[in-house]
Amino acid sequence: MRLKVILLIIGTSFNTALFAQTDSTNEEPDEPIEWNKPSDNEKTRLGIVMGIQTATLFGNTLPSNKPMMGLLGGGYARYNFKRGFSLQQQFQVSFKGSNFNAAAGEISALRLLYLDFPLILSKKLNSKSKHRIGAGVQYARLINTVMYIDTKSYPSGISPKLDNNDWSPVLMYQYQFDYFALQVTLKNGLRNLNLGNAWPENAKPLNNSGNLNTSSLELNIIF
Repeated sequence: MRLKVILLIIGTSFNTALFAQTDSTNEEPDEPIEWNKPSDNEKTRLGIVMGIQTATLFGNTLPSNKPMMGLLGGGYARYNFKRGFSLQQQFQVSFKGSNFNAAAGEISALRLLYLDFPLILSKKLNSKSKHRIGAGVQYARLINTVMYIDTKSYPSGISPKLDNNDWSPVLMYQYQFDYFALQVTLKNGLRNLNLGNAWPENAKPLNNSGNLNTSSLELNIIF
């Protein structure tokens, strides 16, 4: 049920972004929809975000962590100020987590599904530059967790009880092409996700006093 709701939200965001980027003053009813180029004169812009990320969980709760690849997608709204400043609010669904060097019977991977809400203040390097740098903050809400022991997910569907809320500082670099931009963002979670509860079947390694934090490096295409 959750997955259907998420897919519905992404589809709605895509349709909203698609119609928001058309010029309604010149559009004929039967003309195909076309993307508008970003302009230095536009005040606001709505669009879609999609990309990949390298994610990991660091801390001493589950040592010997390894990065994993994840997907993300969603939408954004941008407001442009004077002198090249912009404020960008994103909404995206992202897959995070980590793989682990695990012995038999130990946790081999954690897969975390998040709703991310990054808010980024950015600036062009100069008035005509295609380069933009920025920084901001992200609130993330954990909506699903899957634990793998050996090569199989935990069969009962019971997830480890982790903190559902996370905050991250965000660093961003963006390069603008004619119709889209490439955006790289780095995020490191500030909250310890480990609540100190016993994990399903006392999965090993178990360290209820340890730290467990998120980290991700994203490569996004923004339309």
